[in-house]
Amino acid sequence: MDIIDGLEAFKGLFPSEDELIKHILKHTLFFEKEAVRKQAINLRTNIRMGQAVPVRYTSNTAFFLQHKVKTTTPNFKGRSEAVRFTDNPENALFHKETKIRICFDRDGNYYPKQMIFNSTKYKVSCGAQSNIINYIIAHIWDKTDNPLYFGLLWNYCLIPAHCAFITDKKEESNTIVKQTKNLLKAISLELYNPNRIMDWNQSVIQYEDMPEKEYISKARKLIKENQINFLHPRKESI
Repeated sequence: MDIIDGLEAFKGLFPSEDELIKHILKHTLFFEKEAVRKQAINLRTNIRMGQAVPVRYTSNTAFFLQHKVKTTTPNFKGRSEAVRFTDNPENALFHKETKIRICFDRDGNYYPKQMIFNSTKYKVSCGAQSNIINYIIAHIWDKTDNPLYFGLLWNYCLIPAHCAFITDKKEESNTIVKQTKNLLKAISLELYNPNRIMDWNQSVIQYEDMPEKEYISKARKLIKENQINFLHPRKESI
């Protein structure tokens, strides 16, 4: 089947795929290691205290309701109904894979925006109040219904709007998508070591979710050469 891919037009603006990837990484912002570590510790504490941890609403089948003698799958008609349900502290909903109590993010990115502001005092994707504009909050691993992934600073970065659409595509759709997504994962692994800072009872990022070794090597080289850019906290308050 013949495929006409508009991404090829974007790639054509650069001498090579390597130059395009360099452009994306040069303008992508990651978060300081200490801020990432502290936020992971706080989330771990909330989990162990039984507090509901935000996730993005997706399929009902990813969650379960705990009753006295059984569990059932919820039957929400959409995000608004699901958000209202978990806003009520008397309603206990859990993520099936991790058994962590969850609540649904009100707009799909509200909690990440709050975490970025709390850590950096920058507002992104907040309309006229934003002091970072034309950047998109990109989840590095797309497990946004998983409470161990959705709200963690190690799992997102800020990508310029004209590049961010690449991370929303499937890896097999284009070689530039695969390279970009795997390199972002490798950088996150090398910078933050999520499995260590999450201190979970099993590896949060398991083998099948790891990038290939070639990307780990590239990420180490980029970090060693100080080619990674960070969003440093604002010194003045807003």
